[in-house]
Amino acid sequence: MAVSTIYTHFHFKANHLRDLQNAAEAKPIRVEIVKVIALTQAQYQHFFSHLLEDMPFISANRELMGGGSDGVTRCLLVTTRNIKGGLLVDGQGYDYARYTAEVLDKSVLDLREVPTDHYDLTLQQPRPGPER
Repeated sequence: MAVSTIYTHFHFKANHLRDLQNAAEAKPIRVEIVKVIALTQAQYQHFFSHLLEDMPFISANRELMGGGSDGVTRCLLVTTRNIKGGLLVDGQGYDYARYTAEVLDKSVLDLREVPTDHYDLTLQQPRPGPER
């Protein structure tokens, strides 16, 4: 997977999105997005308001995240369809967003060949009528 360099800052145990919005701390960091997590708008709003809450998509991908000896942070990109950016998450072996960084524009990240888990898919409801 490709490594991207962006200007942001990983925050330790941020409580919610407004804790991440400090542009003064932004510096170039190297990240490797190991998976994109696509949430619904409601799920995303809940997530960025409760960053210290255990999340199933973080626990399911715990082994993929972390810093390497090469100075690259391997993380998830958590986003939703209706926004330009997202949140980088490094759980560091935990089930919550232990380290989090805001991405204002996800188009600056190299996401080619990065798998996506869609938590934003809605299942079609069966149509009423006779059973087949």
